[in-house]
Amino acid sequence: MKGDSMKKSTGIKIVLMGIGFVFFLVSFAAADMSVVVKTQYGKIMGTKEPDKSGFSWLGVPFAKPPVGHLRWQPPEEPDNWNGVLKTQKYGNACTQVGGMFGPIPEGGDYSEIWETFFRPVGSEDCLYLNVWRPATSEENLPVILFIYGGTNVVGTAADNVYVGRNLANNANAVVVTTNYRVGHLGWFSHPALNTGDALRDSGNFGLLDLIQSLKFVKNNIANFGGDPDNVTIMGQSAGASNVFALIASPLAAGLFHKAIPLSGAVSSTSPTAAVNKANAVINALLIADGLATDKASADAYRTAQTNVWIKNYLMSKTGADFMRIQTNLTGGKWGTGVRVPEPGSTTALLWNAAPLVADGTVLPATIPLTNVIKSGNFNKVPLLVGHTAEEGKLFAGPFKVDDFTRFRWMVGSYLGTAPDNLKLEDLIDGTILNPLTVESYNQYTSPSTAFFVNAGISAMTSFYPQVPLYAYNFKWNKEPEPWDVVYGAWHSEDLPFIFGNFTLNLDCFGWSKANEPGRLALSNAMQKSIAAFIRTGDPNNSTLGEAWDPWTPTSPHKMGFDATYDDAAISQE
Repeated sequence: MKGDSMKKSTGIKIVLMGIGFVFFLVSFAAADMSVVVKTQYGKIMGTKEPDKSGFSWLGVPFAKPPVGHLRWQPPEEPDNWNGVLKTQKYGNACTQVGGMFGPIPEGGDYSEIWETFFRPVGSEDCLYLNVWRPATSEENLPVILFIYGGTNVVGTAADNVYVGRNLANNANAVVVTTNYRVGHLGWFSHPALNTGDALRDSGNFGLLDLIQSLKFVKNNIANFGGDPDNVTIMGQSAGASNVFALIASPLAAGLFHKAIPLSGAVSSTSPTAAVNKANAVINALLIADGLATDKASADAYRTAQTNVWIKNYLMSKTGADFMRIQTNLTGGKWGTGVRVPEPGSTTALLWNAAPLVADGTVLPATIPLTNVIKSGNFNKVPLLVGHTAEEGKLFAGPFKVDDFTRFRWMVGSYLGTAPDNLKLEDLIDGTILNPLTVESYNQYTSPSTAFFVNAGISAMTSFYPQVPLYAYNFKWNKEPEPWDVVYGAWHSEDLPFIFGNFTLNLDCFGWSKANEPGRLALSNAMQKSIAAFIRTGDPNNSTLGEAWDPWTPTSPHKMGFDATYDDAAISQE
């Protein structure tokens, strides 16, 4: 009996030890399963957030580097890797001209970004995405894939504004930000590069990068705890135009289920116009190389060459070569090549953006793209469309000081190093706006604001009544003086509120202790609205305090997002 008792006791101990070992494994898995994740290409190791609020994976490759013979080619799936790939820092930004929207210097922070102004930065090896998820054991969380703006010429998923940690936690969602090729390396269409394959000849390589990133999400996001059947694409400015393009693209069908385009337009350009722009790029290269002196001589030189010569010439150029001539094509301005019409002018904004090409494969051949939407031939998903109340102030000027000085004052207002008592007249040139008043400045910026507002209305009108539509107007302009007037609710000012990132970034001049309570309350309400929308296609939630009605052409309701210094001030318009 004693022997049997000892056997039973030993057996119980072994079982308990086994249970304890299993519990240890389960506990370890619960703590670390979200750090090492298996993708279809291999395992990756992310990072536990310092405050234990969640997990992140930065610099995850979703395509082969588009270098060498893969330049101006559709993205290809990355090669499989062995072992565990560390994904704990951002991948390279795509090649671009440095500016306020570009990547920070290696090893630096945003306050040093001025060192990159007007210089080629980034790399052609840039097709990486980033993932954040909250510290929860929940699976099948809704997914947000964010697409940065910058007229498809500049931008990076590594921007401090786009860190997905806070949005992932407050929306209880998986947040993805992705790079895509920009500028002449992302959108370039020329007969010399044509292969006879419609996809390779589309010219829409940046858009194809976005489709490839969505395919990565579709195939892998479940391993991060996300739901591949509930993906929302969200983009701002050119990122919003890319969202609209994905909605129109037959190649993106089934890859997303809701959309949040912010401050962007439905747009595309003809293949002929795209080739004309490519010829302008080639001409600029010829002039830079001393092979021509002006447009006429460059045209003559270029047209005398064979397509084989032109292709070899283009392939011989570095990414930096294209960026140097791009600064000339955009007027040498950091502000992405947008020009503001004179006050009272009906002239549209002149974009020097990389064109979305209506090639007939990636995008429908019909122009304008709104006609495709009206016809019903698009990926039908609920839309939440947003804009800011003073969009045009990003592009405004006429600034009295150069970009370097202005940037240092902007960041200095956050760091406490800006001159004391800055006034409107310290920044805006009163010889151009005379008299210089708040009213005259607001009038000067209103045409470009109207452009973005009207673009959103045009988009929603084309979608109605085929999909659910909601809209918002972001009105917060409680920055310290003079920034509340100079920029106010400018183009992109809603993004820090959506992401919940009030840190050292482009908008940091606006953050103060005085406006913090209202600012944080407004950010929370916007994040909860997004959390509701990505789940149900309806942004209504208890933080709003009132109903948010759908937008229709006859009842164009918008939720007005604003705040006092102390609390959110939200009301439907």
